[in-house]
Amino acid sequence: MSTLWWAIGVAGFAALLALAYPTVRGNSALDKTFAGLPPGVQAALGLDPGSSLTAPIGYLNSQYFANILPAVYLIFAIGLAAWSVAGDESAGTLELLLANPVSRVRVAFERAVGLALLLSALTATSIIAMAVLAPPFGLTNGLGLWNIAAATVASALLAMTFASVALFVGAASGKRSMAISVAAALAVFGFVIEGLAAQVKELQPVRSISPWHWALGTDPLRNGLNWQSGLLPIAISIVLVMAGALLLNRRDLSP
Repeated sequence: MSTLWWAIGVAGFAALLALAYPTVRGNSALDKTFAGLPPGVQAALGLDPGSSLTAPIGYLNSQYFANILPAVYLIFAIGLAAWSVAGDESAGTLELLLANPVSRVRVAFERAVGLALLLSALTATSIIAMAVLAPPFGLTNGLGLWNIAAATVASALLAMTFASVALFVGAASGKRSMAISVAAALAVFGFVIEGLAAQVKELQPVRSISPWHWALGTDPLRNGLNWQSGLLPIAISIVLVMAGALLLNRRDLSP
C-alpha cells in the first residue's frame, strides 16, 4: 500500500514539473543567472557548460533527473532494502520465516527481486506520468519519450545500486540502522564528488567509479542508456546481492 502513495507522490511531482515549465520557457535572464554559477554547482544541477536551463533538456535535468527523482528513488529503495533482511531480523520475524524449509540465500534473493519489482513499478509510474504530461507543456520539444524513459530508468538503476549496498550491509550485519547509514552516506558522498570533480581534477578517478557519474555523466536524457548507465548498475547490484546472501547464510542471526 505504501508503494501506491509513493507512486501518487511521483506522479504529482511530475505534474507540478510540467505545469511549471511554461513559466521558465524562453527566460533568457534565468539562463544568464545559471550560466554564471560555478562549474561544480552546474554539474550538481545536471547542467552541461553552455546548456540552457529553460530548454526542455536543461529543465528536466536540473529540476528532475539530476536531483529530485534520484533522491526519491534512493529514499524509497534504501529504506526498503534495509528492512528486507536486517529490519525483518531485528523485528524477530526472519527467524520464523527461516524455520520453514526455505534457505537464507533464497530469502535474500527473493527480497532483492521484490525490491526491484517495487522500484520498477515506481519507475513505470514516473514514465507514464511524464509521457502523459510532458507533451502538452512542451517538454518533449527536441526530445523523444524514449529519452525521458531512459533517464528515468537510469535514475532507478542508480537507486538500485545503493539499495543493493543497503541489502548487502544489512544481510552481513543484521543491523538496519547500519545498512541505511552506509548506503545513504555513500550516496551523498557520490553526489558531492560528482559536483566537485567538475573543478577538482584529482577527484576524477573517484568520480569514474561512482554510480552518480554512471547515471548523470552519460546524460541519458540526451543519449539514452549505455553500458555505464544501464548494464553496469545491474551487474554491481547482482554482485552485491549475491555477496550479501552468502554472508547471511554463514552467520548467526541476531537474537
